[in-house]
Amino acid sequence: MTAEIGTHTRDPLIRTFGVVLRGYREAAGLSRPQLADALGCTAAWIEKMETGTKPSIPAAIDLDTYFKIPTKTFQNIAEDIERMGKHLAFPPGFAGFVEQEAKATSIYGFEAQVIPGLLQREAYARAIMDAGQPQDELDGLVEARIGRQAILETARPPRAWFVIDESVLLRPAGGKDAMREQLSYLLKVMTESPNTQVRVLPFESITWAGLDGSFEILELPDGHKAAYLEYPGSGVLTHEPSRVEATSVRFQLVMGEALPASASLKLVKRALEDYE
Repeated sequence: MTAEIGTHTRDPLIRTFGVVLRGYREAAGLSRPQLADALGCTAAWIEKMETGTKPSIPAAIDLDTYFKIPTKTFQNIAEDIERMGKHLAFPPGFAGFVEQEAKATSIYGFEAQVIPGLLQREAYARAIMDAGQPQDELDGLVEARIGRQAILETARPPRAWFVIDESVLLRPAGGKDAMREQLSYLLKVMTESPNTQVRVLPFESITWAGLDGSFEILELPDGHKAAYLEYPGSGVLTHEPSRVEATSVRFQLVMGEALPASASLKLVKRALEDYE
């Protein structure tokens, strides 16, 4: 199912803009009033952009200039929002999941087919998301995915644990160059990011918990948990305690079967050599 035309179509990108803005602001140690003073606007406008109001392109340009972003991240997202009179192929429930993910204090996820979205590089993301849709639509999807990663760059990032199936390392999405960049980045995360842990589920470890698709569990600031379950062509965000607990059990099982940190690192390094 695709998003509806109009405001709902743009919602995921608007939320992404807010997440990215909050990430840059907090990383710079700025309060909303401080950033507002620097930009010549009100703190209320900063809050609105961070919490779901459509940003203006001039405001986006000002943000890129203030934060010295040569890639024009804010301008690109704002322009994508303007263009999104088309459908964006976000699965049902995904927009709500992104909103909850941005607030999470801890994230636990299992990926059976691809590198986790929060750890994907642009070329890799583009390759796995390209299903023949128009270029501007693909650009919007990729921008939204990369924008989510701002939560890992804030002053207080969530604790994130990911388990990936070994097959993910051998699936050459985007070709050798894209995979080389992607696995190099994955190694950097595994060795330099104490808040993000990655483990590999090896081929010889077969557990039912990893056979029903990918999933993510979010721990929220108020102590509640949510789970996002992926199925072919769809996804479900649930706060229902029994389903969240069942998903948590699945994660514990795949984590228990996964290789320890040092062995996972060696496996990723070995896979990277095949793309050199």
